[in-house]
Amino acid sequence: MVAAALTVGELAGLVAGGEDSFTEFKAAETTPKDLAKELCAFLNTGGGRILVGVEDDQTITGLGGWDEEKVMNVARSLIEPPITPSWQRASLSGQAVGIATVDVGREKPYSVGGGEGKRYFIRVGSTSREASRLELIRLTQASGAVQPDLRPVLGASLDDLDASAVQEPFEGRRTVVWSELSDVERTRLLTQADILHAETGGPTLGGLLCFGRAPQQHLPHALVRCVAYPTADVTRELVDQRSADGRIDNQVDRAADFVAKNLRLGSTVEGVHRLEEPRPSIEAIREVVANAVAHRDYSIAGPAHVRVFADRLEVVSPGPLPNGVTPEAMRVGVSVHRNPYLVDYLRGRRVIDALGRGVVLLVEEAASLGLPDPEIQTPEGFVAVTVRW
Repeated sequence: MVAAALTVGELAGLVAGGEDSFTEFKAAETTPKDLAKELCAFLNTGGGRILVGVEDDQTITGLGGWDEEKVMNVARSLIEPPITPSWQRASLSGQAVGIATVDVGREKPYSVGGGEGKRYFIRVGSTSREASRLELIRLTQASGAVQPDLRPVLGASLDDLDASAVQEPFEGRRTVVWSELSDVERTRLLTQADILHAETGGPTLGGLLCFGRAPQQHLPHALVRCVAYPTADVTRELVDQRSADGRIDNQVDRAADFVAKNLRLGSTVEGVHRLEEPRPSIEAIREVVANAVAHRDYSIAGPAHVRVFADRLEVVSPGPLPNGVTPEAMRVGVSVHRNPYLVDYLRGRRVIDALGRGVVLLVEEAASLGLPDPEIQTPEGFVAVTVRW
């Protein structure tokens, strides 16, 4: 947002009026987390201004070490989803004062921190406090249910998209001839297709993961870390390792290829014949890996993991199961998509099952091969699928 600059008289009036539902004072000694808390509360409520360099008793003491860069780093690194407040530097009573301004957020609820440590704040009168469970539910309902995979990737631009790849969703349309479109028309189409974010003009998370030149430049955690061990235990010795990166469909292909390469077949001998022991099919493994990258929580700054052991495969996805989904429900085909855009993209490329039956097919295949029933566990903040043989 771009807030109108305050005049010296308007700023003096704000200070004289004291703190209220839309105004907060912060001394130069305030911590980044305290500033993030106030920004978060304003975003989740009605918007507001933080006057940095003003004490609670309205004494003006100056900015100290605070400047625009430091405030923006707080807004981008400590608030989820990241934001860009307006910033103004002014002089009052011979002291420098900074004004950080935010409107009510469009992607509520906003939080401070990430993963399981997220905290949600709201503004109540002249104070900010943590939202109750009921208040958090209301914030979510009032947010318009913005999909996580349609949030902007701050710092990314149109130049980070592959110019040839972004044409693919429009190929075959009689009303769209990409080569004849102007830059303005192409931007409009990419925005309508949710590849670009309407407000920032840069890629959405889904747009970057599906059509980016090198998505990990801006999303370094959005990949699959693959490791193969020689035994049934975690050891220092590794058979193989790699990072399956690139676009989201490339990640699935590379991780599945890694498993196929390192899936060692066991065997027994009956008479003069060697009988291969059953293993999960690569098709079933692709479904498990695809689920891990399609349904993970991308606000968690850590990769998905694929671990191949002598007796099992483990696929671990960051983030808890989406609301209402349990391991038991997954086994019978219940599916709630955290990232619908990514799911639709992978379905369109036939990377995942079109009916969302990936876990069901995995369970059925294990039964038909006489393998142990696949395990679906939910350790805190993660979903882990284990396939044994």
